[in-house]
Amino acid sequence: MGAVLGAAAVASLVGCTSADPGLSEATRPASGAVVAPGVTFTPVDPGPPPTITVPPRRAGEVARVVVTRSGPGKAFRNVPGEAVAVGRTYTVEVACAAARPGTGTSGTTYAIYDAAPGTWGHGEPLYSRPFACDGTVQRTVDLGLPAGPVQIDVRGLPADAVEAYAVISPG
Repeated sequence: MGAVLGAAAVASLVGCTSADPGLSEATRPASGAVVAPGVTFTPVDPGPPPTITVPPRRAGEVARVVVTRSGPGKAFRNVPGEAVAVGRTYTVEVACAAARPGTGTSGTTYAIYDAAPGTWGHGEPLYSRPFACDGTVQRTVDLGLPAGPVQIDVRGLPADAVEAYAVISPG
């Protein structure tokens, strides 16, 4: 019975005519195969990207990265700060501006790495979290980190991102 229903479904898609004769003729080439109607993709003018303001350095700041547009690419400026203190909690503040805002599900994340000598770029992040690239400021508060130097990085910025930053400072 399943084979009969499967064959009937194929026959209804390929061999039968539509209840709307105009639609049937418009979407059926001379070969008799069914084709999808034409689709036009019209770009939408996104308008100017939101403006974000990179906060000034604070006492006890642990690390920051500032990203700006540089020609067709992006320039990343990493600024080390003080080492993470034992028993202290920290706040991570991030923001990103792009011509077409991202939702935080598009792969834009910040990540905190151990920055001890010889560790940069190696190993898994100590902490990572997605954020939206829509001009809003996102804060992660009361974050405990292991004592010592750390570095923060942003990943997966949209191609049309014009500015982004991430800062770790005392909570």
